[in-house]
Amino acid sequence: MIHEAMILEYTGRQLALMELAAQLKFTIYAVLIVNLFFPWGISQSFAPGALLLAAFALAAKLAVLGAFLAISETAMAKMRLFMVPTFLAVAFTLALLGMLSFIMLESL
Repeated sequence: MIHEAMILEYTGRQLALMELAAQLKFTIYAVLIVNLFFPWGISQSFAPGALLLAAFALAAKLAVLGAFLAISETAMAKMRLFMVPTFLAVAFTLALLGMLSFIMLESL
């Protein structure tokens, strides 16, 4: 939610361009992730049939990724509020260990 505050000062064309850039970045990352972890359906030639099959395979893989993201986002929204104390405890512990190791290594 913090990253949404950056675009509050934009309206009109600038806001549309910021939204377009965010959507393009998400699309590129999604295509890279899907093709990296599920490489089936990638075209090996420039034949129209192979490219059409690759486009359908990519659309199917992106649909599955979109469904997975939607389910995980809705499940995480409720869990996130209850996990805040745990995250804070882990962050504090890691910071304390880092500080102690820095002090110990500096004294050597």
